[in-house]
Amino acid sequence: MRPASVWLLRLLPALLLPVSLGRPAPAAEPRPADSAVTVGFDGGYRTNAWTPVTVAGDGIAPGDVLHVWAEDPDGQFVRSPPGVAAAGADGRPAARFTVRFGRPTGRLRIERAGAAGAAIVERRLPEPLPSTARIVLCAGDLPAIDEAARIIAREGEPVPRVLPLTAGRTAAGAAARDYDAVEAIVVCGRAVADLPADVMQGIDAWVRCGGRLVLVAGGSAEGLPPTAAGWLPAACNRTVTLRRLGGLETHARAGRLPPRAAAGVRVPVFSAAGPLPGVVDVTEGSGGSGTPLVVRRCHGLGTIAWLGVDIDEEPFRDWPGSGTLLANLLGGRPEPLDGEGAAAGSGRDTDLAMQLRTAIERFVATAASPAVTPVPFEVVAAIGLLYVLCLYPLDWWFVSRAGGRPWVAWSSLAVLVTAFTAVAWGVHAARQPRSAPGGRTCTVTEVVDIDAVGGGVRGSGWAAVYSAVNDRLDVGLEVEPAAERAVSWWGDAGRGFAAVDAAMPHPALAAADYAYAGSLAALAGVPIAAASSRVFEAEWHAQRSQAAVTADLVAAAQGTLRGTLAHHLPMTLEDCRLVHGGWLYDVGRLEPGQRYDTAGGRGPRSLAAALTRRSAVKERDVAARWNPAAADAERILEVAGFHAAAGGAAYTRGGGGRLARLDLTPLVRLDRAVLVGVAARGQAAWSFTGGQAPARGLYRIVIPVAPAAATER
Repeated sequence: MRPASVWLLRLLPALLLPVSLGRPAPAAEPRPADSAVTVGFDGGYRTNAWTPVTVAGDGIAPGDVLHVWAEDPDGQFVRSPPGVAAAGADGRPAARFTVRFGRPTGRLRIERAGAAGAAIVERRLPEPLPSTARIVLCAGDLPAIDEAARIIAREGEPVPRVLPLTAGRTAAGAAARDYDAVEAIVVCGRAVADLPADVMQGIDAWVRCGGRLVLVAGGSAEGLPPTAAGWLPAACNRTVTLRRLGGLETHARAGRLPPRAAAGVRVPVFSAAGPLPGVVDVTEGSGGSGTPLVVRRCHGLGTIAWLGVDIDEEPFRDWPGSGTLLANLLGGRPEPLDGEGAAAGSGRDTDLAMQLRTAIERFVATAASPAVTPVPFEVVAAIGLLYVLCLYPLDWWFVSRAGGRPWVAWSSLAVLVTAFTAVAWGVHAARQPRSAPGGRTCTVTEVVDIDAVGGGVRGSGWAAVYSAVNDRLDVGLEVEPAAERAVSWWGDAGRGFAAVDAAMPHPALAAADYAYAGSLAALAGVPIAAASSRVFEAEWHAQRSQAAVTADLVAAAQGTLRGTLAHHLPMTLEDCRLVHGGWLYDVGRLEPGQRYDTAGGRGPRSLAAALTRRSAVKERDVAARWNPAAADAERILEVAGFHAAAGGAAYTRGGGGRLARLDLTPLVRLDRAVLVGVAARGQAAWSFTGGQAPARGLYRIVIPVAPAAATER
């Protein structure tokens, strides 16, 4: 055999050395379809978001235990917690699940246990919407919703998709997580009767966790069921005929309605003794007096905008102003991007969620976790290039000089492979932590939002885990007090490398399926390859039985605050700030029970200036330019928490992504203030195989603010 041929045979095995932790078990042979799958909302759903799935069919009996499998961004299937089939509204047995789709393929596996063992059938679902798509749900026949969606579309992005919320064509239920992909929900009063009670409960829970709801209910406000009646500004006493339409016409900035159009329009009258909660944007007359017609208010950590006329009926169905009215309630027309922001934002290649992922994967050294220093790409490329050069032509030249003896060729191969393996191992070992338990290190962070009015608590956490060896992890989240928890993989939005909408999955070296350990609170057997990392996200909800804060804050002139507050959390809050309207108060350190008086501290300063680090440069206020490559997790969460107040995409040159739900700007622009502080330890702790990792917590307490007129009597 010629030496060159010997070299080619030796090089081929060296290039075919993939690392794998195990291959997924082969699925059972597909059987004829005997089950129907309902996914999302009328078949519409989105990648990278929690999605409701219902499996029903004649072949499923009550009490049957089912699982569904969905792909993660690496193309690995994740097995859901068990679902028990029960009789649905149509009488057919059905099992309900909530899963996340990390690939745009629409593949779903259905597993059902039987006497002969588990049978798995793979289904092809409709193609999902991309992870960057915005979704608006609409319950009712509302022609203006399409025009409103075009108005609120952001520069360089497609128009938000409007999906129908119709009984029998949605898989959503009473869990707030079912509406994770939704940006806003519009409900017409006349369509409420067609919505199942569990769907209305789920919408209400979603709003309390930070959602945006628009309720269109004029004459239809009478007779609303209890859940929907709670979305009104106050209890509806009766309805009366609208006398004037000037307020609506002025607010919509549209052409006048036909004369005598108000003759048949009914509007509700509320039984509230005092002023309505929130902000009254539109009244019956053009001068700000008369019956309220548009009211925006807080509902938990979310907002509800109520429109007091049924624009799904005449004379509003064909009125051009109906689309503008609805768009204003959905957030209005977005701010235009500047030149650089438009260029960066049009592709939406980055967002704050991607930036946070990069930040927590830096693995900075802490007392609990040593630092991980990645091997530079230049070093890896140099070692690989040197390896190829040693194989050919150097080794070929050496073997040819030795007379082409086969034993010399195989001996030199063994020497080269051993030498370069030792070099690669040594470079890797020199960069890894020496004291990490089990060869792992992790970075965790957490945001805890508390509604001081209703007592609701929402926690959001992220964890990045690095492993120096091939491993399988059990990942969970422990929260005190007990809370509803959900842990999942974390994937980047868009079509970039390893993102959820990429044409090809990320070529993971640890190619093995894994599963949830009985509930969404923990994952079992997550594969991780040596010298690689995985990132997870979690969200949990709880209810506080004790008050988190006592306060008597009042809105004074220019939107500033006066009054006192004290928090009652069992930890000290550092670097506290109080935010309301467009103002920020530097509070400092707050011990449990320690009172803060707005009159005794430093005066308020501009919230936008504080968020953008604005400073005076040559007698001009200049905002510090946002750095998309910055890796400061606390700074990223600070801006994401009040993203709209900082300027939105015009400042960060990208959206919030998965962090958009953290934005509390809509609340502080109404009748709420937010106390922000950092604690040494959060309320949740991540549990991994072999230990726990507590998170440093960012706490945000949402506090009611009384209007000045309520106290000046």
